[in-house]
Amino acid sequence: MNKILLVVVVVSALASVGAVFAVGSMPAESDVSLRLGKDTAAIFLNLRNNGLLPDCAVGVEVEGESDGKIVPLKAELHRSYLEGNIVKMAHVDRVCVGPLSEVKMRGIEGEGYHIMIMENVEEIELFHIYLKFESGKVLHFHAEQHEGAGSQKHDHKH
Repeated sequence: MNKILLVVVVVSALASVGAVFAVGSMPAESDVSLRLGKDTAAIFLNLRNNGLLPDCAVGVEVEGESDGKIVPLKAELHRSYLEGNIVKMAHVDRVCVGPLSEVKMRGIEGEGYHIMIMENVEEIELFHIYLKFESGKVLHFHAEQHEGAGSQKHDHKH
């Protein structure tokens, strides 16, 4: 009887560990906004991992939509930082999010991270963003260009 109980406990423990790995990471975005510069744009968001394992965004693809036409745009993961009194930016290879955690990708106002688009985007109405993760998952979301709500014009130079 004790051996049966021990087997049941071991099987239950292994099933629990398997369930944790089955859930893995669960990336999600919220509070997406867009800032336009002269020849650039920056996309800001809160990046959440609702899963039980850490994951890292390791790439980004952005497509712009205007008048029903979709065009690829050059985009990278970036991080803003202060050097003295000057805000600088640098390309980063990854943005990691722990389990049940959030990274505020809000530029200098957050943890420094953001998505940088290095093309003239004034004619683009809708941005399709594909954030690629180390786990193989892809988070697809949108940012819309419209005056006032979520889109701000700035002299944002790279």
